[in-house]
Amino acid sequence: MIIKQEKYNGDLIHRRFAYEQFRKNVSAYGNIVAFRAPMDVTENLIDLEDTLSNDFIASADAVNFCWEIPNLCALGAVAFQRLLNTEIAKFLSKRIDAPIVMDGDDLMVQKTFVGSEGEALDEGKVSVSITYSLENVAVGHTAINIDAGPDAPNFAFSTNLSDEEVEAFMNEVIDYFNHEVRDQFVATTKIVV
Repeated sequence: MIIKQEKYNGDLIHRRFAYEQFRKNVSAYGNIVAFRAPMDVTENLIDLEDTLSNDFIASADAVNFCWEIPNLCALGAVAFQRLLNTEIAKFLSKRIDAPIVMDGDDLMVQKTFVGSEGEALDEGKVSVSITYSLENVAVGHTAINIDAGPDAPNFAFSTNLSDEEVEAFMNEVIDYFNHEVRDQFVATTKIVV
């Protein structure tokens, strides 16, 4: 489901949000929302690495995906996050006509660009992503920069997707997510012991 959000500040994934968004259409397999919004996350960081290094998340314009999947421990949440991000990288690579490699949960675009500090870089980080397990429910966020903007780190890559490309990209990821979580659930039901 594509929703409206003025800004992503990290608070959406500090709680379970699926029922709030989907009400009686909430899926037992898992739920995803997508929205286009700037990011400014300083107070609601979940990532301990970012907190310890006084880091932040900033983007002038980004595609944001937040998901909730029941019955996943922390390891399962991370495994699904990396599966989802790998698929997002495949979809995005075609749209920006550049190779993307995974570095943990990060999507790294292999293309020369000029960073926010004015220097040419051969590789740029186009994503931010985090997930965790809350009461045995995976809650996560992955965002892709459209325009990283001047407040983003020097290594932040901008996709510069058009409005039409953004909408198509959001729907492509939502469709993949919904198919994948349902298919994984079906796979759990066809065991013969």
